[in-house]
Amino acid sequence: MAHFVDLLGPTVATKSGLMKPTAEALEGKEVVGLYFSAHWCGPCRAFTPQLASTYTAIMGAGKAFEIVFISSDRDEGSFDSYWSEQPWPALPYAARGEKAALSRKYKVQGIPTLVLLDGKTGKVLTTDGREVLSSDAEGFPWPQKSVLDLLGGADAQLLTSPAAGGDGDDVRVGELWGKKKLGVYFSAHWCPPCKAFTPKLIEVYKALKQSGRDDFEFVFVSSDRSTNEFSEYFGSQPWLGIPPGDPRKAALSRRFGVEGIPTFVMLDERGATINANARGAVMADPTGARFPWAPEPAADLEDGPDGLNETPSVVALLEGLDEAAQREAIAAVIRVAKATRESSRAAGEDESPFCFFYATAAANVTLQVRKLTGQPASAPKGHATLLLLDIPDDGGYYVGDAHDVTDASLKALLADYGAKKLTRQQMA
Repeated sequence: MAHFVDLLGPTVATKSGLMKPTAEALEGKEVVGLYFSAHWCGPCRAFTPQLASTYTAIMGAGKAFEIVFISSDRDEGSFDSYWSEQPWPALPYAARGEKAALSRKYKVQGIPTLVLLDGKTGKVLTTDGREVLSSDAEGFPWPQKSVLDLLGGADAQLLTSPAAGGDGDDVRVGELWGKKKLGVYFSAHWCPPCKAFTPKLIEVYKALKQSGRDDFEFVFVSSDRSTNEFSEYFGSQPWLGIPPGDPRKAALSRRFGVEGIPTFVMLDERGATINANARGAVMADPTGARFPWAPEPAADLEDGPDGLNETPSVVALLEGLDEAAQREAIAAVIRVAKATRESSRAAGEDESPFCFFYATAAANVTLQVRKLTGQPASAPKGHATLLLLDIPDDGGYYVGDAHDVTDASLKALLADYGAKKLTRQQMA
């Protein structure tokens, strides 16, 4: 239960009117739901009675289930009124820091959101519990399905595009599973950014195939609005596809947290995620030299700031340093990024809590970051600047005290952020 104490704090509010130790309130629960909601939110008020009915039925069947209300209400009176309609415990309204941290951790972009966690490990079962409970209320404890299951199983079919040189015959998932890495491409004909990215992806795909590689395949997961749109768009793509309306599209989108397109996900031969957002890596690698695009521990801002908007991010602005000093600073950023990722994995987390970036020249993204954080457009000669951007926290950011970038200064920045010793500032 230590993981839930870390998430929620030492106590939760119960319907008896008393505070109860978090570990005691959630002891023995097989699944714990975190319900992000608020009284002012119309969709929340519509969903809450449905969720309460499902919850009551599950509890009545003797299942080891619990939900904790995580309030986005604007004042404590609204919280009290809204929670009175709910039959489960709540994070105390005063625990605003914990609430903000939970929203960041689970990348809550809107409400209502129901995150389902494994009661024994605290690991995420799904961040789309609303859909899961609405469509499969009797499926408790909703074990996470394998990617093979989400693709429909070994005998399920994938379409072959005419552009692949075939005659459109289907390919069994089992012909690929365990043998080839899979690139899963969420896209649609009507989406302008998709139509810009698709030719780049085709270029990389062809380069890899022409180099003699046969250890991978790409699968287009369509969000097209009609069969005609799909046929036209898919007809230009030299890989496999899942057509619009296929239920596998929704299941795969939920699994990989797809909130916008284009999204390109790389998986290994057994469905483990190599890179959940490989679009930027592909754009920066037209020949496929860095295939299968495993995320670098740290990246140049100008190569694509993937993750910057969703995850607290360390940014080392190095434009004021000479080349030798830049190399030393980048090496330090990479070392600390690797150590942070390894520490997170050792703790059972799938993702690092931070992204890491560096900038060596005053180019587009770097200049924008400087502008948003009130830094001078021209870097002081011989000085570096360490920032911690927390865009999920309504555009918050923090400026480190050090003007050099070393393992020690980076670790100090992260430690001070974790201990809330840094002064939060607001992006312009």
